[in-house]
Amino acid sequence: MNIIRTNIDVSDKKAVYKLTKAESQRVQDVEKGLSLPVDKWAVYTETKKGKNGEETEQTVLAIVSGGMKISTISNTFIDSFMEVVDIMDGDPFSIIITGGTSKGGRQFVNCELDCD
Repeated sequence: MNIIRTNIDVSDKKAVYKLTKAESQRVQDVEKGLSLPVDKWAVYTETKKGKNGEETEQTVLAIVSGGMKISTISNTFIDSFMEVVDIMDGDPFSIIITGGTSKGGRQFVNCELDCD
């Protein structure tokens, strides 16, 4: 595992474990339109072993909001979240879970800054 960016102290091993390894809810399963204050977050890579035994590396975003932890491997969601992080530059913020159907008919999930 390689932590790319985070707002937690990476020397706190329990915090790192909780954010990267503890059970989480898939962001796709979170209600669309829900506003979530972002307490902690991390973007990291991890190696997964496929059914054929082949190892692949994937980028994961994990977010803690209150007592809820969500995670995703959606590049669209991760890119949008990181844009919000950069804009907010360390200030507290909330995100709204968005999504829809692509032109190809596939469901997707995204997020945007809650400006209210």
